[in-house]
Amino acid sequence: MRRIIGKIPRRQIMQVAPKASLGALPMLISFELGFALLAGYFAAHYLAGEKTSERGRIPSLVFNVGDWRFHLHHWFLFLGIFVAAVIANFFIIAPFVFYGFLGGVIVQGLSHYDDWTRIVSKQKHA
Repeated sequence: MRRIIGKIPRRQIMQVAPKASLGALPMLISFELGFALLAGYFAAHYLAGEKTSERGRIPSLVFNVGDWRFHLHHWFLFLGIFVAAVIANFFIIAPFVFYGFLGGVIVQGLSHYDDWTRIVSKQKHA
């Protein structure tokens, strides 16, 4: 099964399941969680760039150290915030709403961009 799914392009898999269905399963647990997940997803979609190389309304954190380029994607940053908040049992508003929103931002970053795995890369010198 894994080999079959590995051969299907990720974009094609994401087109099969509409984006709105991301909130359907969590809504079985809680309406707040489902709506917060969708709100986080669409907020990140609105604020981030359309493509990997485009600058969004909020720029990505990219910096260079020597020959290495670090691109801290928004999903990666929000994953760190999510994990730290869960460990510290911290939330600003209701837990389902807070964690759901963060989860929606993470899901958007993982599902929308092809380079989501490239965090550290070696720079090419001209």
